[in-house]
Amino acid sequence: MKRVTNLNAPFMILIFVLLSMLPACKKDAVNNGNLVGKWQATIPSTTQKSTYEFKSDRTYEHMLYVIDTVTKKDLGIIARETGKYKIGNAKLQLYDMLSYLNKDNKPGTIDDLKAIEGLKTYDYDVAITNGNRLTLNHQCGANELCTANYVPPFYYVR
Repeated sequence: MKRVTNLNAPFMILIFVLLSMLPACKKDAVNNGNLVGKWQATIPSTTQKSTYEFKSDRTYEHMLYVIDTVTKKDLGIIARETGKYKIGNAKLQLYDMLSYLNKDNKPGTIDDLKAIEGLKTYDYDVAITNGNRLTLNHQCGANELCTANYVPPFYYVR
C-alpha cells in the first residue's frame, strides 16, 4: 500500500515556528507623548554626538558635541539649534529654528556659541521602534540638492 504524505502540515508548522522566532520589532505611533524626552546618537564615522530634547510644550533643542573617540566623553559643543515642532502622520516638522555655531567649528561651551543664519524649517519622516529608538529621515525638498544617500537616516536612543 502506498502512503501519501501531506506536505502542507509540516510546511505550515515550520513557517509558524520560524515566524514566532523572529524578533518582535514594534513600531509605535509617534505622538507628542512618546517623542518627549532626550534622545542621543553618535554619528557614524565621526567624532560627533547629537542630542535632541523634545519638550511637552512642543519646543525642542538640538545639540552637536565633539567627543573623544577613546573615552567617549564630551569635549565641547560645536552647534545648537532651538525651535518648535509639529508631529503627525509619521512626519516631524521643525520650524521657527534658531541656529548657533562655535567659531571655526571648534568645541567649546554654550557661551561660545554665536547666532548664525540657518534653516528656518526642516522636515523628517519619523518613527519610534520599541519605545526607545527614534529614526529621523530627512525629507528632501524640491529646491534641495540631496538624495537619500547624501542625507542618511539618523537613529537616536533614549
